[in-house]
Amino acid sequence: MSVHHAEHPAGPEITRLPTLSLALAREGPAAVVRVGGPLDLATVDRFVGLVDRLVAGGPPAVLVLDLSGVTFFCAAGVNALLAVRRRVASAGSALVVREPSRITVKVLDIVGLKDEFTTE
Repeated sequence: MSVHHAEHPAGPEITRLPTLSLALAREGPAAVVRVGGPLDLATVDRFVGLVDRLVAGGPPAVLVLDLSGVTFFCAAGVNALLAVRRRVASAGSALVVREPSRITVKVLDIVGLKDEFTTE
């Protein structure tokens, strides 16, 4: 018995996953990382990797994570945020979360971590 798959008449669909954007800026003694898009299992390694490079190359006095552009935030994002907090603290820097998106605040609230980060 053989099975034949017919292509849909409209042609194959192209699925594009939302991409993560990371932008780095300086504000006086602070390094600001602006995060846009999803913080999920597929993207958190890039996010944590950027922070690792920042703290390894002479850590800033303050690391500001601008999370206003985060469009999806899940357990992987929570774990990444906690890992970043540990790395930044180990480097002797302060961490500030700026304008977390609604989904970020909601998930942090659900897991009981909403008040665990310094926010502005």
